[in-house]
Parts: sequence; C-alpha cells; structure tokens
Amino acid sequence: MDIFEFAMQMEKDGQTFYEKQAAATRDKELKKILLALAEEEQQHYKYFQRLSQGETDLPVSEMRGNLNTLNKVKNIFHEMSQSPSQTAFGDDERSIWQQALKIEEKAEKFYREKAEVETDKAKKQMLNLIADEEQRHIHMIDGVLSYLKFPDDFAQSAQFRNFQSLEGH
Repeated sequence: MDIFEFAMQMEKDGQTFYEKQAAATRDKELKKILLALAEEEQQHYKYFQRLSQGETDLPVSEMRGNLNTLNKVKNIFHEMSQSPSQTAFGDDERSIWQQALKIEEKAEKFYREKAEVETDKAKKQMLNLIADEEQRHIHMIDGVLSYLKFPDDFAQSAQFRNFQSLEGH
C-alpha cells in the first residue's frame, strides 16, 4: 500500500468515526463540531485521492478548507460559552473526544514522519500541510475537552481565548 492509499484509508476512518459519534451525540453544538471534522476528513480524502491519481499541481487552497471550519467551530464555541445553562457532561462524552484527539495526534505524527523521509519536494510540502491541518484539529478537540470538563467556566478560560485567537496557523 502506498502512502496515498494509506492516507486515504486514515482519512476515511476518521470521517466514519466522526459521523458515527455525531449520530450518537445528544448535544447539538458538539454534533456540529463532529460533523465539521468529518467534512474535513472527507476533504483530505479527496485531496489524497487526486494525488494518488497523479495530480501533483493541486492548489493548496483546495486542501485548506480548514479556515472555514475553524471559523465555524469558533462560532460554535462562542455560542456554547454564551449558553446560560450548561449541560453536565459525563465520561462517555469525554471518552469520544479523547478518542478523537488520539486519532488526530496519530494522523499528524504519521504525516510528519512521512514528510521527513519524502524526497519529492512537492509531496513533502503536501504532507506537511495535511499535518498542519491535523494540528488544527487537535487544537479544536483540546477546546472541546476543556469545555466538557468545565462548561460553566469555559468562556473565561485561557483555552477559550487561545482558541478564539487561532487564525488557521
């Protein structure tokens, strides 16, 4: 299996995970974030699919839809922080997001390792760009985990301020 096939499978697995968790979650804001992450994974899959078909001159902007997702998630976090009655979240919800964090950390590590040994400059750049996307997913998920742990204090937290200041890099 070549790197693009493996990457496509990783992205498809991530998408499936997020969609399954979105279908099972009760919280509408968390559902929106899960679906946004699933959409990102699908976009990465399509990007790798095109690369595997020999397209090597793909615009970076086609892969970097994350800025829209980042803004969408920022808005969701803002809505969640303004909600007057915060929901108490249990271990099940936190477990889902901890699994998501592991998925994204594994993906980022994989892409960074592959980029390090890649000799083709264009492929190296693409792998690092995808790894950067996965890093932004990690930041999003960290924010969700902070929210789940302290929903009443989230709007005043450093985690919330740091997330709101992210500009896609």
